Amino acid sequence: IATSGMTLVTGNKYPYWKGDLLVGSLKNSYLERLTIRNNKVMAREKIADGIGRVRDVIMGPSGYIHIAVEFEGIYRLIPKN
Repeated sequence: IATSGMTLVTGNKYPYWKGDLLVGSLKNSYLERLTIRNNKVMAREKIADGIGRVRDVIMGPSGYIHIAVEFEGIYRLIPKN
């Protein structure tokens, strides 16, 4: 997998994802969430499959996750309440 960006989920906006990693894929056009427990990957989930070539993923200063997608723009993930 060719990765392009990775971020650790912190803060309180995404309580169920806290401590997990988000990894973008350039080649396969998706964003993946890796559930980490005791320094091991316990589960993998594609959360934005087919979104396009993910150039970067960050936790912004506002606490929201932002995804930069090639030729598309920047998307903000809004958590469900």
